[in-house]
Amino acid sequence: MTAALRIVDDGGLNALTMRRLADANKLQLPAIYRVFSNKQALLDEMAEAILAKVLPDSHEKHWEAEATLLAGQLRQALPAQREGTRIVGGSCAAKRHSLTLTERLVGVMQRAGFNGVSALWATSTVFCYALGEALEQQGLTDDAPDRLTFPDARRTYPQLLPTPVEEVLNFDDRFEFGLGLILGGLSGQLTQ
Repeated sequence: MTAALRIVDDGGLNALTMRRLADANKLQLPAIYRVFSNKQALLDEMAEAILAKVLPDSHEKHWEAEATLLAGQLRQALPAQREGTRIVGGSCAAKRHSLTLTERLVGVMQRAGFNGVSALWATSTVFCYALGEALEQQGLTDDAPDRLTFPDARRTYPQLLPTPVEEVLNFDDRFEFGLGLILGGLSGQLTQ
């Protein structure tokens, strides 16, 4: 797993092949296929390694604080690994760390008062929001601020450009704001 993650760190997800992984471990290719039946199985295990870093030991007493903690940990862990958001987002493996994270978030939602499918959907909403924000942040390029303005931009985008458009790149505050909207909306569902 360490070698696979290092290959991705060095060359991106497209650089990861079963052959390269075998070579990095000084193994023959069939030995890799004995461990991972295919590349998707390898990616699922890589997602597990990334998600292992998401689960903090502390448990907040209030459900919104716990959901905020878990979503924040997820958002930080994903971009810590090059293409971590693509690896986790492309995996749907029901394995130990993904199930543990899901279990913990479902438990948070149940403590809040959601049951059954609503607990699952609330969990999915928080997870997908954190994943999406991390994906966008991880895809940020150095020229992003320059692409926000161009000649005649105000006339082309008259609603967008008068706003403080550069704040779209303030990922920390933006994440906190959006998560607050989600949790506030969930809280509102409980009072109906």
